[in-house]
Amino acid sequence: MSGNYTEAVADFNKLNANNDISGLLLKFEKTAQTNVNDWLPSYYASILYARLSLKQKQNADIHADKAIFWANKSLSIQANDENYCALSMAKTAKMAVNPYLRWLSYEKSIYEPLAKARKINANNPRIYILEASLKLNLPVLFGGGCEKSKALLIKAKQLLNKQLPQPILPTWGKQSLDELKQSCPF
Repeated sequence: MSGNYTEAVADFNKLNANNDISGLLLKFEKTAQTNVNDWLPSYYASILYARLSLKQKQNADIHADKAIFWANKSLSIQANDENYCALSMAKTAKMAVNPYLRWLSYEKSIYEPLAKARKINANNPRIYILEASLKLNLPVLFGGGCEKSKALLIKAKQLLNKQLPQPILPTWGKQSLDELKQSCPF
């Protein structure tokens, strides 16, 4: 791996909600095109496009489609827990464009990758962060809400605390937990 790639992952890990991610996206897309057997650049591109879709509503569908494209590309290189999490996140972004109309058609494609990820590595905190976020945003009437999310959030936090820093492997989640904690203290 090149130094630029390691720097790009470090920049990814420092992102906050106010950062412009377009330059970082370009780095990961270019790296994915030149390192066709490495799943990580496609993975990071997928995660960034999913975040962009959730953040920029005017191009949300386009960004979600790109997130799904990159998640599928990373999965085609290596079917692992992180890539299944990326696919779930990408499908969630696609559903979130219009949740009332899309939930029923996307629900299965959001939860199935998380179940596959859990079978591969039940100690991946990102699985529980994504599940907690889904539960938190689901109406109480349909089995969601803060109370249903707390156990998942606590498990994610415990797993994140055990996670060792990695120079290029995914370690994100702390900021996501902090954001979820604002609407659901745990």
